[in-house]
Amino acid sequence: MHQTKSERRTTLTESSTYLNEAIAIWFRDLRSEFRTRYALNAILMFAVTTLIAVSFSIGSFRIEEAERPFLYSVLLWIILTFSALSGLSRSFVKEEEAGTIDVLKLSARPQAVFLGKLLFNLTLLGALGLVIVPSFILFMGYQINLPGFFVAVVISGGLGLGAGTTIIAAIISRASARGALFSVLSLPLLFPLMITCMKGCERAAIGINSAGWPEVRIAVAYVVIMIILSLFLFPLVWEE
Repeated sequence: MHQTKSERRTTLTESSTYLNEAIAIWFRDLRSEFRTRYALNAILMFAVTTLIAVSFSIGSFRIEEAERPFLYSVLLWIILTFSALSGLSRSFVKEEEAGTIDVLKLSARPQAVFLGKLLFNLTLLGALGLVIVPSFILFMGYQINLPGFFVAVVISGGLGLGAGTTIIAAIISRASARGALFSVLSLPLLFPLMITCMKGCERAAIGINSAGWPEVRIAVAYVVIMIILSLFLFPLVWEE
């Protein structure tokens, strides 16, 4: 059956309301983060410290040229993933600590809350990527033969990190050992994405250009699946 004009208008209005609520939560979290800089500092300090340690450690070893693309791809995604885990758990924990979670439940619908938190986490990951990826390439002498493919892998992988960690952050927000539990639950969920992105970055460094960029398509499929599942599961977690 075709939708009537009034039904279509109602659907568009509801979608617009969800989007407005999500953007409002996103901007509110950004303002709060600019005041405290807790999550951003945690992520960047962990990433920069790890990058410096890795660059000095690798510099003392003689690595075969053929092994560099694989090793550097693995190190890059280990730094990105564990840096993200060091700060993204705060997206829902701070609501519990500040006692504002009940106000948030009353002011926005669950799906809008999830999308707002997801946008906030993606903003943090974007800042992480802009700082760490160029620095890693510079410090490590990481040669990329297919820069377009490499950028696509990093962006799609970053979206996957944000989608996977946001729902886990909501699940563990009321637990006592949040930090350890966040990593324990997130790593199995992110492991397939990490393997895919490591392989994609390795291929981009070597210069192997497969038709359709399969690693990018897998990462994008992961993002879509995670967001859809999270939108269904989040109301159960949020309203518990």
